[in-house]
Amino acid sequence: MLILVTGGLGYIGSHTCVVLAEAGYELAIVDNLSNSKASVLERIYELAPEGAKISLKRADVRERAALEPLLKDVKAVIHFAGLKAVGESVEKPLLYYENNVGGTIALLQAMDAQGVRELVFSSSATVYGEPERLPLTEDHPLRP
Repeated sequence: MLILVTGGLGYIGSHTCVVLAEAGYELAIVDNLSNSKASVLERIYELAPEGAKISLKRADVRERAALEPLLKDVKAVIHFAGLKAVGESVEKPLLYYENNVGGTIALLQAMDAQGVRELVFSSSATVYGEPERLPLTEDHPLRP
């Protein structure tokens, strides 16, 4: 089964790719390398089982035309591509909106055009705001 992982060379994305490869999934990684390095792919290959099918396409999730052909034969998408620095998001809100909202919309449109219906959307702990208790659990009130 082919899984497309956006932001697959980032910290969480790369670890997820290793686990998916260990589980026998074929991976198509999409990353624009704005928050990562191409050398991470080498490390994924080192950690993944021998013969794992892993490919990388350097592309931006905001570019629907680049995404559509990559989604051919994809069963599901795991979406990690996003900017995440809270302080920077306050300084550059338009950039964060274009990347995080616009990129997700472009991805969803490309998925729809290719008939891909399965999506895992990754968020972050920042949706919880200042925690009432630790450790944070998923039932904690949201205060983005």
